[in-house]
Amino acid sequence: MLHNLVKNLLVVLFVLGFVSYCFSQEVGKKDSIPNPSETSENKEDNFQESLENYRNKNKFNRFVHKLLVKKPGTKKASKTSDRFGETQSNYLNFEGKIIRNINITTLDPFGFSVIDTLDIPEKFIEKAGNAVHVKTKKYVIRNYILVKKGEKLDSLKLIESERLIRSERFTRRVKIDLVAVNEDSVDVNFRTLDAWTIAPNLTLSGSKVGVRLRDRNFMGLGHDFDNRYRQNFENGKYQFQTRYSIPNIQRSFIGFRIGYSSFEENEYTKSVALERRFFSPLTRWAGGALIGQRTYRDSIPNSVGIGTQDYKYDLQDYWGAVSFQLFKKEKSAAERVNNLILSSRYFQVNYVKSPIPELDPVNFYADEQFYLLGIGVSRRGFVQDRYIVNYDIVEDIPIGLSYGITTGIQNKNNRNRFYLAGGFKMGNYYRLGFFGFEMEYGGFLVEDNKTEQSVFSFGTNYFTRLMSWGRWKFRNFISSQIIIGNNRVDSRGDRLTLNENDPQGIPGFYSKDVIGTNKWLTNFQIQTYSPYEFLGFRFSPFLNSSLGLISNEGENLTDGKMYAKIGLGILFTNDYLVFSNFQLSLAWYNTIPGIGDNLFKTNTFNNNDYELMNFEFGKPELIPYNPYIVH
Repeated sequence: MLHNLVKNLLVVLFVLGFVSYCFSQEVGKKDSIPNPSETSENKEDNFQESLENYRNKNKFNRFVHKLLVKKPGTKKASKTSDRFGETQSNYLNFEGKIIRNINITTLDPFGFSVIDTLDIPEKFIEKAGNAVHVKTKKYVIRNYILVKKGEKLDSLKLIESERLIRSERFTRRVKIDLVAVNEDSVDVNFRTLDAWTIAPNLTLSGSKVGVRLRDRNFMGLGHDFDNRYRQNFENGKYQFQTRYSIPNIQRSFIGFRIGYSSFEENEYTKSVALERRFFSPLTRWAGGALIGQRTYRDSIPNSVGIGTQDYKYDLQDYWGAVSFQLFKKEKSAAERVNNLILSSRYFQVNYVKSPIPELDPVNFYADEQFYLLGIGVSRRGFVQDRYIVNYDIVEDIPIGLSYGITTGIQNKNNRNRFYLAGGFKMGNYYRLGFFGFEMEYGGFLVEDNKTEQSVFSFGTNYFTRLMSWGRWKFRNFISSQIIIGNNRVDSRGDRLTLNENDPQGIPGFYSKDVIGTNKWLTNFQIQTYSPYEFLGFRFSPFLNSSLGLISNEGENLTDGKMYAKIGLGILFTNDYLVFSNFQLSLAWYNTIPGIGDNLFKTNTFNNNDYELMNFEFGKPELIPYNPYIVH
């Protein structure tokens, strides 16, 4: 079995190598650095151009091209890719010129425009709002600019700078102007429009009332200060969370985060972390360190009446990675985003409190040390789109592919186990919208050619092109995930659930009776975008549904009971409160074991639940199985 597993992984990686080869070949001698004002239609064309130009090289390339690539849609199908006024039309005319000056202008959120410099606040409410707003400091914007004074202008770095600034939640819009000084030099002007980043959030759900106050641009420093409090009037318990984050320390792109959480069921978490991710395809190193502690109480079903147990463990996690451009001689943007990544990681879990042996005979909740190595290939691009998570705001949608191998040694219960896993993911825009998928398989290889705690995971992610009905706009979102576990540990801690605290769970669902080793979950959502507003607010109805199945090892997944949730509600958005949307929703559940049947709950959905795919290959991780296992 060990031989077969390794053989299968090698075969898969061999095939994926050819796929990556097809996606990564040179696009010709002509310079093809993308126009930074490209919208989703134009950037999609550039990303696929490398495939079109190379598909006729051999039969395999033609086969993969036909299998994976569709021609761009018509203009009617590509309405979402209208040209955005806040982006500059062309940087290529300035390519290679010396940057004389970099000028930065930051604007208050109300009444100003990054396009029209003559626009100024006129209404009293705009002036009042700006008066109490702390404008983003110029050096904060400078921290995200990859080009430097005195260097030759690099269009790709300029495009990435624009995207990085826009990705920060304190900025609504970015515009870059290039002004020629003479034949060989240029001034680069950045003009950014702040978002109103302070907004209280009130949630009402049954007997629970929650308040959240978050400032994504604390004192104009770009720091994120997030505080939450929720009171349960039914049992008198409360939940409190606080977190302070610095996303970019002194232009190093090293982020700092410290947080503390206290949940209802006597659960506490506290952590402090430093991390530098592969924030751009141009990044050459990444790494991080985290120290944390978690305390919680949980009950393990038993026949002798033993009650709730206390759990407490300390976590230390360290990792580092380096990235190498695969085609160094190539200057085109299509080739500069192809990277080979080598990474390593060490983490340890030390249990201070764990269940008594009678409830944990296999000692699942035990100290462990893990050493991991990773090697992978990543090709990342971004498409500008609108009406995804936000209303009529430019959003950078990741496209590309990545694949790799993760391997390592685990020491637990005085036993060493070898871990091996491989994965592949890809996503792009096609005629009918964005489609992506991710596939992973791996587990522990032990003596006698056996595998333990192996897992197969396959997920898909799709959303339609932006559609219109009169002045209304809408999209459909569909995501699905299948997880198959084999030879898992005979412990409740090594089981799947459909609970809302699981990354692949049903919002508002919680039951200790629904567990298994195999799971399928599909989420549907129809999101509308209303053209009407009242006092700056838009009310956009949505309809969503979650369907889940769960079964045990040796059982067919389809034999499991279907758990369903159907919800509808209204999403409230505001052009100034870009990243502080809130909603009212009502959801129906066919059954929640241990609670009842035909249940209704309010405010079980968060619009931020939808996550875009990420094609970054960095920190070596185990294939995620459940939230109780460090991965």
